[in-house]
Order: sequence, then C-alpha cells, then structure tokens
Amino acid sequence: MVNECQLVLIPHLGDHFINARLMEGDLRVGVEVRRGNEDGFFTKEAVMETIKLVMEEDSEIGKELRANHGKWRDFLLTKGLEDSYMDEFVQKLRCI
Repeated sequence: MVNECQLVLIPHLGDHFINARLMEGDLRVGVEVRRGNEDGFFTKEAVMETIKLVMEEDSEIGKELRANHGKWRDFLLTKGLEDSYMDEFVQKLRCI
C-alpha cells in the first residue's frame, strides 16, 4: 500500500481473501477481481474490466480509490510511525 500503483486484488488462497475484502470493502483502496460463477476461476475479461475500472481517470470509483490510497499511503509513510507505537507500548508496560 505504500507504493503509488493502483491495487487490483486477485486473492488465491488463505488470508488473501480476507485481505482483499478488507482492502476493497473497509479501506476502499483497491478492487477485487470477480470470479466466474460456475468454476471459481478468473477470466481475462474480469481482470481487464477491473483494471479499467481502477485506472480510468474519469471513473468515480477510481477517483475514490486513489484518494483513499493516497491517505493510507501518507499515513503509513509518516516518519516515526512505528517508533511511536513501540514507545507507547513500552510506556504502558512501565506503568504496569
């Protein structure tokens, strides 16, 4: 999420499905490619449609995704973010 590429999510196994749903549904930073109804496989048409949806400049969904992705990217790249969590954790341990 810290690079500037748009996210097209293609879950394969395990936690990929949960992460894809989180990124598409809750965070609104990417779009998951829909699977075929009968066999559960991805079609090249579905991948192509998802890429177009994300990449089109005039698309409302694309604009929303780029804005949300930018906000999360800025947050995750905040200088000292990891240190602040560790400092707070150590401080709480000392209070115990």
